[in-house]
This record gives sequence, C-alpha cells and structure tokens, in this order.
Amino acid sequence: MKNKYVRHLDKLLFIVAVLVLLLSNTVKIGKKKVIKANSVTLVFSQWWQDELEYRVLETLIAEFEKTHPGVTVKLDNRSYHEMEDLILNGLNDKIAGFTENFFTADILALDSRWLYGLIQNDMLEPLTRYKEASDFIPALQPTGQENLYDEWTFPLVSFMAPLFYNIDVLSAAGFDRPPKNRTDLIRYAREITDPAAGRYGIGLSLSQGDPHGVYLDIYSWIWASGTVIINQGKPNFTAPEVVDTLEFLNNLYNEKILAPESFSKSREQKLEEFITGKIGMMIASVQDIEIIRKRMGDRGFGITTIPGPDVYLGKPAFGLTNWYAGISRESKHKALAWEFVDFLAKQSPLLAAGSHAVPGSGNGLEEYLKGDSFYSKAYNIYEGGNGIQEFTGYPAVHVLDFIVREEVYNMLHWNQSAQTTAETIQQRWEEVFQNALRFGS
Repeated sequence: MKNKYVRHLDKLLFIVAVLVLLLSNTVKIGKKKVIKANSVTLVFSQWWQDELEYRVLETLIAEFEKTHPGVTVKLDNRSYHEMEDLILNGLNDKIAGFTENFFTADILALDSRWLYGLIQNDMLEPLTRYKEASDFIPALQPTGQENLYDEWTFPLVSFMAPLFYNIDVLSAAGFDRPPKNRTDLIRYAREITDPAAGRYGIGLSLSQGDPHGVYLDIYSWIWASGTVIINQGKPNFTAPEVVDTLEFLNNLYNEKILAPESFSKSREQKLEEFITGKIGMMIASVQDIEIIRKRMGDRGFGITTIPGPDVYLGKPAFGLTNWYAGISRESKHKALAWEFVDFLAKQSPLLAAGSHAVPGSGNGLEEYLKGDSFYSKAYNIYEGGNGIQEFTGYPAVHVLDFIVREEVYNMLHWNQSAQTTAETIQQRWEEVFQNALRFGS
C-alpha cells in the first residue's frame, strides 16, 4: 500500500515540477506575445505521448494555448509503427502521383530516418524563413549529414543506446563487473548460458515489427568496432571492421550463447527476458531504463559502454536516435504551426526530462541527469564516447534495414559466410542508393 502512495506521489511531484519549469521558462523568456487567432485547430501527429511521463504534452499544449487565444492543438496520438505507416503511405501516394492531401496533421513528429523521402517529394514545409524571424537558436544542433536537413526540421530530444547487464545473472556466473571488450563478452556469455534453464548470454530483437531492432542490435556492434556503415555518402559494408563484426555475431550464434528466436523477438520480449534473467546482456535505449527499474529496482542491473574488438583503442561508440518536429507542406496554418514548433523547441528540456532522454535536449546537464545514478552514468558514457547517428537523410532506410535483417538471417541460419553476407548487403544497398538517385525518392 505504501508503494502505491509513493508512486502516486512521484507522479504528482513530476507534474508540479513540469509546471514550475514552465513558469520558470516563461519568466526567463520574458513577457510572451499573445497571438490571437479565430478558432484555429492545429493537429499534431506524434508517437511521443506514450513515451513521456504522465500529461507532459497536455501541460505544454495548455501553456501554448494560453498564449494563443483561439488556437486549439489537437493531439493525434499514434504508436511509432502507426506514425511510420502514416509517413511511408503518404510518401508512396505522393510518388504514385495522387494529388489529395497526404497529411491531415499540421505538425509532425519525425524520425530522422524518414526525412529523405519527405524532403525529396516536397512533403515538408521549409523552415528557413520562420527560423530567420525567430530569436531562438536550438541547443541541440544537427551535425554532419544532419546539417543538410535542418532547413525542414527541428531536433528536440536525443537518446543513446548503451549495453545493459543483469547484475544477478553476471554475479551468479562469477563476474563482478561488466565486460570491457569482445573477448570478455564472449567469456561472460559462455558462463551465463544454460539452455536447460532457458538462460543465455546475449539477447537480440530483430523482428520486422521492431523498427529499431537492426539499428540497435546489429549496427551498434558495428559502430563499437570503430567504423561507420556509410562512408562519404556510400555504403561501407565491406569494410574489414564490418566483416569482423558479422563474424562476431555469427560466432555468438554458433556457440549457442545467443538467445534463440532473435528474428521473431520484439523489443518488449527482449526486455522481459532481460528483466526475468533469461538473458544476461543486451543493447537497449536509455528510454528503457524506467521500464526496467520499475521491475528490477536500481540494484538489479547496470549500463556500460558497448564492448568493441580487443584491438580497438578509440572512444567507445554507440548509436543515437532523435525526436524531430516538422510542418506538413499541406498545412493550412503554417505560421501558427511554426509558432508551436518554436514553442516545443524552447521547451525541449521539459520533453527531455519527461522522456528521460540522454544526452537530452542539448541544453547542458539537466537536473534529472545530475540527480539520478543511471542517467548521470549514461551521460558520462556519452561524454566519454562517440555518439553516431547515421541514416539521417538517406533513402529508404526501412529497405536498408530489411536487407540487413534478411542477409544476417541467411548468415546465422543458412551458413552464409560473414564475407559473403557483407558483400551481398553492400551490393543490394548500392542498388537502393542508385535507384533513389534515379527516381529522386
């Protein structure tokens, strides 16, 4: 009963904190201009609501509506899969030549992996002229390839993906620290694995229903080897480090220290296996910390850098994912939609706190990072490592993922060599890139 009251108190305190931060930000910005409109409804299509603390978006929207009399922001709440389908179906319709409106939404929550097709097919409103009129510069600045696409989107929140380890499982196998390199990792996984008990060293979730499965559970291991997957705008899958990583994954499978059914396993199933001690280690997003700690407590698991090859002496590398916001080209209220996007950008620290994001909104070390052992550890990993976000602005990323999933399956289940797997992926990726350049999508 006490725990029940504590949980309710935690939620109440969080809502109070959000309100205090909103008030604080209002004071810092100064008196807000009240913008009048005649009963305008802005539709905001997003998947974020289910990944945020209770009523964060509603609180932000109420604050926006208070300074914009006559404007109502309607939340079109979708799952990530539904949002991706909305984007991809709209994109396919545009390519096919249909002329009707593709999005009923004015503001779109975006994953950077969707940007190429949307921009190539003129489905996002350019934001340059709006940004030039704004006095706000986002702290979370795009870098590298992302710079080519910042005209159409605003980056708001960023997440990293470290290695999670089950402390009880490692301790039972005789280990008092996490693995530091691949040799450690394989040794740990061997000791942990007990098929009779249904326990395995490492778990992957590579089902087609997991939109970030390939990103986390294959690409992360490649980045940890010290290389990138796309080099100077071209696929880099035949690089020696990539081939070695594929061989590493193949060895895990052949030694039967990789949990079975990886290609039918969802993210949720992988998390459940980790929580219940059926797998000892996994790569997951920092967003999953809250899910896990509610079941395991703060002492049941830990996070660390993703182990790379023994010979790799560079910075630890890991993948980053971002939340972006953009405006539909079909919106009838683009100026007001921009006001809302600009407002979200200014309040991005609240989105970061509400989603437990690390590194966060780019506004420095926020309070929730300082006061929490897991998030401060994640931030230290981020500070000492090399965060990588590939695929921003590249074509048909879902197709690229499908190719990798298919060929890695062939390697693990049909004895295709790592070298052949790398060469086949390289060839198929090059065809996707060439087709995108040919058709402009």
